[in-house]
Amino acid sequence: MKSGNIFWGLLLIVLGALIFMRNFDIFFFSWGSILRLWPLLFVFWGISVLPVKSGVKILLSVATIALGLILLATNPHGGFFWNNNWNRHIRIDRDDDRDKDYEWDEQQFKEAFNESTEMATLNLTAAAGSYSFNGTTDELFEFRTEGNVGPYTATVDDVGENEVVIHFSRKHIRGRDNLRNSVWMYLNETPLWTMNIDVGAAELEMDLTPFRIERIDMDGGASDIVMKIGDRHDLIQINIDAGAAGINIKVPEASACEVKTHTVLSGRNLEGFNKISNGIYQTPNFSDSANQVIIDIEAAVSGVTVERY
Repeated sequence: MKSGNIFWGLLLIVLGALIFMRNFDIFFFSWGSILRLWPLLFVFWGISVLPVKSGVKILLSVATIALGLILLATNPHGGFFWNNNWNRHIRIDRDDDRDKDYEWDEQQFKEAFNESTEMATLNLTAAAGSYSFNGTTDELFEFRTEGNVGPYTATVDDVGENEVVIHFSRKHIRGRDNLRNSVWMYLNETPLWTMNIDVGAAELEMDLTPFRIERIDMDGGASDIVMKIGDRHDLIQINIDAGAAGINIKVPEASACEVKTHTVLSGRNLEGFNKISNGIYQTPNFSDSANQVIIDIEAAVSGVTVERY
C-alpha cells in the first residue's frame, strides 16, 4: 500500500474525529485555530519527498498530526498569554491600548452550581454575531466564545440564600469593521430563570425548552431572534422591544398564549390566534388554561411570527 494513501487516510480520520468531538462538545476548537496550522502542509509535503522507507514516512506523518493536535489543544499565540482564573481559560492581549484591533480569541466560562440555588437571573449584553443557547449543563452555566470582538467578562452575584445574578458582557469596541463573533451558552435546568438581554446587531437562537423560565426582557437592535419556549413553568412573560428585527417565537401547543403587538410597518403571522382587540391576539381558552405564555412585542419594520408546536 502506498504511504501517500495511508497518510491521507489518517488525515481524513483525524479531521472527521475532531469535527465529531466538536459537534458533541467532547473537544472544542475554533476553525480559526485550524487555519493557523496551515504551515504543517509544508511539513507533510516535505515528508512525502524524503528518500526514506514508507514506514518511516508514516511514523513522521503520525508524529506531525500528533503535534498539530497538541498545538490545537494548547492553542498558543505569540501575542497572548494564558490566564487561569475562575475556572476559565482566556487569552488576553498584552497591549492595553483600548483602540487596538483584537485578534481571533476564544474564551470559556463556567460556574459551579449550588444545590440551594432556586432562582437565577441572566443579564446578557450581546454584541454583533451569533448567540446560541445549546442545552443544559450540571454547572450553573457554561459559556464558550470565539471571535474578534474583544474579551468578555462574566461575574456572579449572590442575592440572598437561594438566588444568583449572572452578568455576561463584552468590552465595547469603537469604529470596528468585519466583526465576527459566536457565543454558545449552556444553563442549569434546575433554577427558575429570568433573562434580561440587550441584543445589538446579532442573531439570537434560543432553545429554552429544558428550562424553567419566568420572564424574558429583550431589547434588540437590528436583530434576528428565534426563540423556543417550553412548558416547565405555568406563567411565562416575554417582553421584546426591537428595531429592524425578525422575530420568531415557538410556544407549546399545550400552553395558551397571548400576543400583544405594538408594531410599525410589520408583518404578523399568528396562525391559530383569535383577534381580541386592536393589537391583542389569544389562543382559544386562554383564560381557562393552567399554563400561559404572554408575549408583548414592540417592534418597528419587523416580521413577527408566533407559532405552536
